[in-house]
Amino acid sequence: MEKEAKTLRYIRLSVFLLTGLFVLISVVIVMLVPKAVNTMDRMDATMDKIDALVVTAEKALESATAATDSANRVVEENADAVSDAMTKFNSVDFAALNRAINDLADIVEPLAKVVNYLNK
Repeated sequence: MEKEAKTLRYIRLSVFLLTGLFVLISVVIVMLVPKAVNTMDRMDATMDKIDALVVTAEKALESATAATDSANRVVEENADAVSDAMTKFNSVDFAALNRAINDLADIVEPLAKVVNYLNK
């Protein structure tokens, strides 16, 4: 009988410990599940915001790429014209141009005096 009493005591102790463990796990689940759900909701909202930011960044990148392409096209289209203009500008003989301007001034000055004399 003593063996049966010992077994009964161990069974009662096991039931008591298992019941306590069940209550403890139930309390932990009741406390943690709402927090986990709240955290998941916040993570979902954050992911939505991140998705919106990614879309905005992609649009900005596409716009920047288009602007760069346009600038490259303008440079390519006008490179020859700019090169020709610079070649012509560099081929100008500025010394001869200055002499021609001085000669023109020497010619115009007497004409201006004559015109002023006739206007009086």
